[in-house]
Amino acid sequence: MTRTRPHTRWWRLVYWGCAIWTIAAATVAFAGLLTTPKRADLALVLGNTVTRGNRPMPRLEARLEAARALYANGGCATIMVSGGIYPLDHRNEAAGMKQWLVDHGVPSQDIEEDPYGDDTRASARHAEAWLAAHDKHSVVAVSQFYHLPRARLALRQAGAVDAGGAYPRRWFLRDIYSSYREALGYPAYWLQLDGALRRRHADIKASS
Repeated sequence: MTRTRPHTRWWRLVYWGCAIWTIAAATVAFAGLLTTPKRADLALVLGNTVTRGNRPMPRLEARLEAARALYANGGCATIMVSGGIYPLDHRNEAAGMKQWLVDHGVPSQDIEEDPYGDDTRASARHAEAWLAAHDKHSVVAVSQFYHLPRARLALRQAGAVDAGGAYPRRWFLRDIYSSYREALGYPAYWLQLDGALRRRHADIKASS
C-alpha cells in the first residue's frame, strides 16, 4: 500500500485551500455584480484614497460617479460621503468626496459629510444614526461591486433598511485582489469578528 508523502499532502492542502478561496471570492464578486439599487432615503458612499489635496483617486472617483448618477435619476434624496482622516497628513476623504460631488452638480445641502467613517462598520453605524435622527429608514450602499455584500451586511447589522447597492462600471486590476480579500472580510463581518478584534486591540492599548 503506497503512502502519501508529507510534502504531497501539504501541496494538496494548499491546492484545495486556494480553490475554496477562489470559489468564495467569485461568489462574493458575483453577488456584488448582481446587486441593484432601490429608491432609498440615503445613499452611503464608502470612502477610499484621496490625494494630499483631498482629490479622490480613480477608484473613489468612480464610486462618486455612481452616486451622482443615482442621485440624478431620483434614486436617493441625500448622499452621505463617509471616510476617514489620515493621521499623518490630515487628508480628509469625506471632505474631498463632498467637494467632488458639489463640483459635479450635486447641491451641497443634499450631501451629508461623515469624516469619521474609518471602516465599513463605522460608516454603516453613522448612516443608521443619520437615518434615525431624520426619521428615515432605507439606505443604498455605493462602492465597488466586490465591497457591496459586506457593506450591505454592515448596514443591516446596524439596523438600517437595506435598499441594495450601486457600483461603478469602471474596472480596475486591483478588483481581483480586492475580491479575494472580501472572501475573508465578509465572513469576518458576518461573525462580527472585526468588533472582537477591535475591542481586543483597545484593551491592549489601555493596559500598555
